This record gives sequence, structure tokens and C-alpha cells, in this order.
Amino acid sequence: MLLLLGAVTLGWFGLGEMGEKGAEAQALAERMGSPALGALLADAEGVKKVARDIAEIQKLETELQKEDWSLPAKWAKVAQRASGDGEEWGKDPGKWKDHLIATASQIHKAASEVRLNLAPEFYLGLDSFRQRSPTVAEVPALALHLSVAQRLVEKLFEARQTKEQYTTVCEIRSLTGPGSVVEPSAETGSTAPQGRPGASPTVQERKTFRLEIVCSPEVLYDYIRLLANDEWPFLVTNLSVSNQKQKFPPRSEIAQKLSKGREGNPGESETKGGQKKLLEILAGDESLSCQVDVDFVAWKSFEEATPPKAGKSK
Repeated sequence: MLLLLGAVTLGWFGLGEMGEKGAEAQALAERMGSPALGALLADAEGVKKVARDIAEIQKLETELQKEDWSLPAKWAKVAQRASGDGEEWGKDPGKWKDHLIATASQIHKAASEVRLNLAPEFYLGLDSFRQRSPTVAEVPALALHLSVAQRLVEKLFEARQTKEQYTTVCEIRSLTGPGSVVEPSAETGSTAPQGRPGASPTVQERKTFRLEIVCSPEVLYDYIRLLANDEWPFLVTNLSVSNQKQKFPPRSEIAQKLSKGREGNPGESETKGGQKKLLEILAGDESLSCQVDVDFVAWKSFEEATPPKAGKSK
């Protein structure tokens, strides 16, 4: 009996002490403005759960940091490859001119295979270099323009192969970029802010390109999707779209086309043939005129962007 009484007494004091600790945790939580913390600390398994959650968060943070640092490194390699780093055409004016001619010829041949119209004089926005070669100082920037312009056109070739509800004309009317400006000193192609004197150099610089194209809604949608998901760092900064037909066809024109459709399909009922032709008149046989502004982010490696400290060798 005495043992039972002693156990009850100790249990009472133990519960009282646990209650006091729980009350202290609750009071602390209320002072911190988080009542949920008090309920968590009052739970015997709460601290263990918090420890496990913290470990998972730290693991996730480490993985995100690795991913965040790996992307700029990949983009820097893309920029180096696009500028012809290590290639003769990326530094020699004559080699660059030969590369431009070969690339333009390849683009025109591939365009006909995917049913994309190009003007005979289309020259990837580098028309000013038809009759002259660039200087040595101009080559690095022009090499980047050439590579990015080729990539943008090839992505449109890929989008052209998407399935369309109605077969629609597709063409590139113009393409301009930083190399399209005749004056070597022009900085139109870069939208990167100019830093203050003495400020740390930036690790990225934007080169702006503009395409004027005609295509179907399906091709335009797929083109924007391809640019957004490409391994090259493209940013679509502006998109302007207008219908080729600005006015609804007059009733007389619709009636005339419908009557021709019925005459051309004598085996079909008038309602079925009429509905088919009406959809083609209202929703088909029309292209979108689009203006797409795209920035290519020319990333630099941190070693290139950081100048050597005074008094120390690079």
C-alpha cells in the first residue's frame, strides 16, 4: 500500500513537472507569436519531427544550390560555343565570311524542305556584310550574332513541322540583331545595364534579336514553347500578333464560296458540305503576322567576369 502511494505521489509530481514544462513552452510560443510552436514542443515526438524536417530542408537546399550554380556554367559554355570560341571562324574575318555564306546557303536549302518561305536575299540579318568582310575587332560579336540567328531559324524549322488544323503559309519576313547595325560602335543589341565606374563586371549580357514571321497559331505556339525550353538561354521579351484578315468576309463572298463547295461535293449533303466549307472560310486559310523579340543571354564564366586583383597575377 505504501509502495502504491509512493508511486502515485511520484507520478503526480512527474506529471506536474511535465505540465509546467508544457506551460513554459506554450508561454514561450505565445511570446514568439507562434502558438503552433507550443503545440509542437508539447508533443514528445515533436522535436524529432522538427529535426527530420530540418535535415530534409538542408538536403534540398544543397541540391538547389548545386543546380543553381550548374545552370550558369552550362549557359557560359553555350555562349562560348556560340561565339566560335576555339574556332577559326570566331576570330578570322575571312573564315567568318566563309562560314556566313555556308550557313546562309544551308538555311535556304533546309527552308524549302520544311515548306518555309524565305526571301532570296535573306541573309540572317547580316546584309551589310554581303560585299565586305568584317574587321578583326568585329568578328567576335558577329560570330555570336550568326550562331544565335541560325539557332532561332532552326527552331522555327522545328516548329513548322507541328500539326496544323489547316495548312497555312509560313515565312520569315525579316531577322535583325546586334550585327545588323552597320556602325560598329552601336550598342543596340545589348540591353544589359551599364555599370558604374569601378563596379564589379556583370556575368551576363543580353543580345536582342527581332523576327518578323508569318505562320499559323499552332506553329507560333510551338515556336515560343521551343524557345522557352531550349538549352540556349533565350528570353522572349515581346510578342506582337495581328490577323492577316482585318475584316470579316462579306456575306456575298461567304455565300459564293459555300455554293462552290456544294457544287464540288455532289455526293455530300448540303448541310454537311456547307458546314465543312464554312469552317474553312471562318477559321482557315489565314496566317498570323507576328513580331517576336528574343534576348540571348550571353553568360560569362565567373573567372572571365572577375578582373585580377592588383598586385597579383591572374
